[in-house]
Amino acid sequence: MIVKKLLEEFDEETIRLFVQKNADYYIAKWKIMAASGSKISWNWSAFLFNSWWFGYRKMYLYAFIYILLNILSIVPLFGFIFWIFLWIMVGMFGNYLYAKKTYETLSILKSAYSDEQIFKNMVAKEGGTTVFGVILVILVAIAVYITLLIFLSAYIGSSGYYY
Repeated sequence: MIVKKLLEEFDEETIRLFVQKNADYYIAKWKIMAASGSKISWNWSAFLFNSWWFGYRKMYLYAFIYILLNILSIVPLFGFIFWIFLWIMVGMFGNYLYAKKTYETLSILKSAYSDEQIFKNMVAKEGGTTVFGVILVILVAIAVYITLLIFLSAYIGSSGYYY
């Protein structure tokens, strides 16, 4: 399991250097997950802020996937149920996804930088949080939804079907 590998292959100082804000929270959650072998661990921030949380934690691919999946929420009834389902899934698996991203990034950096000081500098640079990431996710979401509206408008207009 990736969480266990993270805690075994990297010391706590390196993980803290990567996570930065709320490192105690994540390390505690990851230790429990590693001990239990579970990928499930509730994260209120991930649940409440979903794609924004992904952006804040520099997990842009997950944010983009969430935004794309969220498009399905426009489907009546199914969409609302799916939207709630997505929120719950991000809340349940957010800590795991962040551990996965942490492990993957640290592994890449460890392979790329044999000098310990350069490695630590890069860990601090690549990790942490960013408000810019939240803004970027909001802008991408707006762009995706505007594009969707343009395509839907063109489709509705070309089909001759009007309300």
